[in-house]
Amino acid sequence: MPIPVGINGLGRIGKMVCLQMLAQPDVYSIKAINATSLQAEEIADYLTYDSSHRYDRSVCKNVEIVNESLVRINGNEIHLFKDRDARNLKWRAVGVQFVLECTGAYLTTEKGKMHDVDYVIMSAPPKDPDVTPTFIYGVNHEEYKGQKIVSASSCTTNCMGPMMKLVSDAFGVEAVNFTTIHATTGSQSVVDVINKKNRTHRSIINNMIPHSTGAAKSIFRVMPELSGKVWGTSVRVPCINCSLLDINVTCEDKTATLDDVKDLLSKHELFGEVYHLNEKMLTSVDFMTTTTPTILDGKASMDFKPGSFKLMLWYDNEWSYSAQCLRIMKSMHQHNKHVERSIRGRVSPKISPNNSVVNLASLNGVAKELNPAKILNLDSKLALKSLKLKAKNVVARFDFNVPVDNGKVMDDFRVRASLPSINHILEQKPNRVVLVCHFGRPKGKDKKNSVEFLVPILSGMLNREVKFLPDGVSQKTVDALAVAKDTNGTVYLLENIRFHAEETKFDPSSDVSKMYQSLGDALIADCFGCVHRNHMSVCHLKGEGKQHGFGFLIQQEVDAIAGMLRSDGKKVLGIMGGAKIADKQPMIECLCKMPSTRIFVGGGLTRGFDKFMPSTPHSVILARDAYGAADFESPATYMPDIAKTGGGGFDCGPQGLRDLIAEIDNADVIFWNGCLGVIEDPRYRVGSAMIVDYLLAQTGKQIIIGGGETASLFAGKEAEHIYLSTGGGALLAHIQSSVLGTPTVPGLAPFSL
Repeated sequence: MPIPVGINGLGRIGKMVCLQMLAQPDVYSIKAINATSLQAEEIADYLTYDSSHRYDRSVCKNVEIVNESLVRINGNEIHLFKDRDARNLKWRAVGVQFVLECTGAYLTTEKGKMHDVDYVIMSAPPKDPDVTPTFIYGVNHEEYKGQKIVSASSCTTNCMGPMMKLVSDAFGVEAVNFTTIHATTGSQSVVDVINKKNRTHRSIINNMIPHSTGAAKSIFRVMPELSGKVWGTSVRVPCINCSLLDINVTCEDKTATLDDVKDLLSKHELFGEVYHLNEKMLTSVDFMTTTTPTILDGKASMDFKPGSFKLMLWYDNEWSYSAQCLRIMKSMHQHNKHVERSIRGRVSPKISPNNSVVNLASLNGVAKELNPAKILNLDSKLALKSLKLKAKNVVARFDFNVPVDNGKVMDDFRVRASLPSINHILEQKPNRVVLVCHFGRPKGKDKKNSVEFLVPILSGMLNREVKFLPDGVSQKTVDALAVAKDTNGTVYLLENIRFHAEETKFDPSSDVSKMYQSLGDALIADCFGCVHRNHMSVCHLKGEGKQHGFGFLIQQEVDAIAGMLRSDGKKVLGIMGGAKIADKQPMIECLCKMPSTRIFVGGGLTRGFDKFMPSTPHSVILARDAYGAADFESPATYMPDIAKTGGGGFDCGPQGLRDLIAEIDNADVIFWNGCLGVIEDPRYRVGSAMIVDYLLAQTGKQIIIGGGETASLFAGKEAEHIYLSTGGGALLAHIQSSVLGTPTVPGLAPFSL
């Protein structure tokens, strides 16, 4: 089935992609073209004749004008639009799935959303590079995860990117500088003009014009490992098409040579598609209408010294770049089809999406009044950045309760999350810092739950010695610290604070509580994952003559939740998973009280959900279907409705995933707590993993992941637009207290205004 495409703008790139798609009718089907100045009767000549390119004119030989807004080219019907406002373009109505945005007028995600279509590909670098992702075929196209609006970058970056990837992967890159000797473009002037900010106001006919290029910045977007290593400029020359990239490369591998590059290039799997090698005495016109964006000129390139060389790369800045845009589109289409097939799986044709939506308001016919959430305001005077810690003895409580399997730490996220606060404390030059944490749920002292294993981990992360205090909160520890007389920021790790019963049975008048306070003259908490516990080290911070405060992590967590609660009319989606509905019922009821909020319930929560349905005016979407079995030893089978099945549903089914993806598309703010399946079993991890990839691909949404196992799904996949909370139960408790107006959780109360 050919990819249904629309083209917005039929300038140079629009025309090139149109011609190339017409030549591949089995791959692409052009459904519509928006060209405001082109009449239906002009399209045949416009596509047939060109001053630059040599191509098969037969692809546009049979042009039939049906009417002023519809033509047939080789039997393929193409609708013609004439509107500068993308909001008026009826792409979807004529069957378009992908729009190639070739006008240069819609280069942000916000503007791209004006197109009524599933996917938009910009044929230029985005003007909001932190929002709109960039993909280059042959560089990072395999990282595409389903994003709706993307950029194909620039012609120069599409030439340089594949070569930089080849060299970087093989030899490492130390430094790169380049000059792109670029052909004339349509934005330049034939004769000198005025009121221009750069030298391109001079005539293109008889000038070589120094100009800027954004290729260096663009390359960082697709190869962040090159950040700070690439510098470049541009010269516009009076050629109608075809450009030459002059790159000087210094490699980390000092044995690398030009011959090594040639050998790698000629053996690469994308040779002939993305890469090519020229060893003839050719000039720019000989590369006209070539489709490979990275053509190494072996004769013009040269070695400087081992590990350093000059690479001369030809590229057709119109035709090969257009071919790259189409490759990205084809790659996106293939990825999306693969995901769609995976989601559909073995879905029963009897399932209807309508069967999975339960309107809870209809249960009692009474809608509860929605109240605005109570936003917690932390006292800025108690923030870590406001505390004066020079020459102080600091006691800092963190949450280092990391998952451990057979003595190996499986995820150190919670430790890494604490580093900004620890490093800030050390920068203030305190006398010493005693790090306090718990591990597991010990009953008394138990070597299995000692936190001594964290000493080398913390030492490596902080790049300094960390001393262990094996006696915990005791007179021995107090005496040892007094003898040490630290003055240079010595770092200690206190033994598991939960070895003391007084930690969980907090009594401020107990001897252990008093001794804990005596360990320092500045007590700080940055253990958000514990703030719902009324524990000694979490709450016992205030003391006569002592400073107390909260760290950066608590501030970030509170701010993230405040952003969700203060949604200002935005659509909120809560994704609730896990094993027991009884554990999540309060949170589901809480989310139902938030305006403009929908809740998707999956995982083991769907079994027996009917018993816990709250009376609420909002809708809950239940993942009714699943993959599962009678037990974990039995083969996985598809269950169209787990409420009617005796076995357990261990992973979200395809219909549930489709419903959830639709809800994600429609939401502005997304909160996810609880996995959608039994992720310890690879067979039942698939649904959760798919949603992880889908969330990673989102842009323009606020996404909060609610700690615990859910956060572990994102291990090694952290993204700027996704906030990974360190708190599971703490996060839920804080949200509930904010929405329901109940007292602030114990660990945040000391800091609230």
